[in-house]
Amino acid sequence: MAQKYPYWRPFPLTFSVMNIVERREGVLLENDLIRLLESDIGDFSQRELNRALMKLETKGLIHVQYIKKNQRVIKQISSKQKFLAIGED
Repeated sequence: MAQKYPYWRPFPLTFSVMNIVERREGVLLENDLIRLLESDIGDFSQRELNRALMKLETKGLIHVQYIKKNQRVIKQISSKQKFLAIGED
């Protein structure tokens, strides 16, 4: 697929990811996210996606969890929810 933006994106990938997660009511599979991102912004690498997901997860906006060996689910974290790191309970 050709890139929609030949030089750079007018907005960060993290913004696009959060936009899609919110449109899908806070829960979606990684495969669906990839398909929707490709239709919205064009080409991007798996490394860029992983970096964007990691940024959002460390900011406490989403939670990414493996449900199968090669399939992840992305969930939006509401202001009432909190995920604790290992050893923080």
